[in-house]
Amino acid sequence: MMTTKQHRVAILGDVHGNYSALRAALADADEQGATDYIVLGDITNRGPEPERCLRALRPLHPLAWVLGNHEEVYTSLLAHRFVDFADNAKAVMAIVTSAYDRRHLTGDEFRWLASRPLHQDVTVGGVHLSIFHATPEKCRGHYTEPMAPQDHFDQVLADSHADLAFYGHTHQPVTRRTSDGRYVINPGSVGQSTTKWIRGEVGRACYGLLDVADGGVLGWTQRYVPYDAAAEAALAGTKDVPYAQLYQRLVTTGEFTYTTENVAAINTRDQLGTVADSAITADEW
Repeated sequence: MMTTKQHRVAILGDVHGNYSALRAALADADEQGATDYIVLGDITNRGPEPERCLRALRPLHPLAWVLGNHEEVYTSLLAHRFVDFADNAKAVMAIVTSAYDRRHLTGDEFRWLASRPLHQDVTVGGVHLSIFHATPEKCRGHYTEPMAPQDHFDQVLADSHADLAFYGHTHQPVTRRTSDGRYVINPGSVGQSTTKWIRGEVGRACYGLLDVADGGVLGWTQRYVPYDAAAEAALAGTKDVPYAQLYQRLVTTGEFTYTTENVAAINTRDQLGTVADSAITADEW
């Protein structure tokens, strides 16, 4: 029987400007023989090196690259949608961290990230994939959290003929099935893995490898690649990254640190509401 080309697709997302982790993941993907790439969004924002992350991925010509909720902030900034944000701690943070990214990205790069689609369908090796960040309709929210109800996962493929789906956003690996037997898979976060099990994904870049050929899935491999999280945390401290202490604690402990309470305290301490207002007024997106 004639066999078509076998594809090994590296599927990754939620890098969040952590180039140390991305570099480790891409090196591992290359060693594992990846032939193609798919990007699940949130490649930038929060971490110290958004530009290096973007510039490492674009030359790989990913088969799909969807919008993350952090890049959606870029879209809102370009469309002047941020108004009356002073009492919203997370909105202030979104503006301040996006302003950091804009200083490191070119205008074309910033706009390119903002223009990514919410959802893409792609066929690889005869297998039909549905690609999105959180759901096909939205790139934010808690609809597809790891322990979400079964009907949530049924719904994301209810109107799709895809054989399986891949998404990001939760920062935790997830493997679920729809009621009709299709897999909905999240490979976890390359740059900001969160976990309550301290030995789990801490200090590891999480991504996955999908093997397909002849219209069938040959396998899925979840990868946990070690990288120097302590060095990444130190770098954030030297690069004047906004909310650096939250970033440092997250990458070194796996604890989700960007709570409204923590963000609001830093906003007050560092007068970041004024910084956000200045960024909006300057309109340098």
